[in-house]
Amino acid sequence: MPEERDVTEQALDALVYGPVGLAMYLRDTAPSFLKLFVARGRTVLDEQRKSVEGQLGQARSVGEFATTYGGPHVRRLVNDGLSRAWERAEEVLGTLGTLTGTGPDVDLPSAEESAGSPPGGPNAGAPTGGSASPVGLAIPDYDALSASQVVDRLEGLSRSELGAIRDFEASHRARNTVLGKIEQLTRPVA
Repeated sequence: MPEERDVTEQALDALVYGPVGLAMYLRDTAPSFLKLFVARGRTVLDEQRKSVEGQLGQARSVGEFATTYGGPHVRRLVNDGLSRAWERAEEVLGTLGTLTGTGPDVDLPSAEESAGSPPGGPNAGAPTGGSASPVGLAIPDYDALSASQVVDRLEGLSRSELGAIRDFEASHRARNTVLGKIEQLTRPVA
């Protein structure tokens, strides 16, 4: 009979007391476990959010830097490349003129007259057949002046004088300060 009692006790423990005890334990500890799980989940998600915000901030900064400083640099590189290509084309045409017997004094078209060059091209405002020079610009000794000195002398110049300076500057040093001031002075008044 003692063995039957042990089996009965074991059955009651496993089927009745164990599940009731587990249910009571879960009832007592579930709220604290739930709070623990919620806190852990919130912490993980906050860390992920901060990481993503940091990466977006860095990407935004890089984008702003690229648009602020990269655009003028690319424009300067393109203008330099166009100037070199234009000079090379003039050299080739001059050589062809010499070979065909028309002489070195062949009148080459200017940048504006060339079908492939946009208005205000790399040598706009320059004498034809050679590279541009500051001769004829409204500001004397232009090449010897710093950007701030040029900007100080731009006020009061006519639109055509400003256009000649803009073309010369764009095809040579392409200083953003000078080009920006000329753009400001030639912008139509609304």
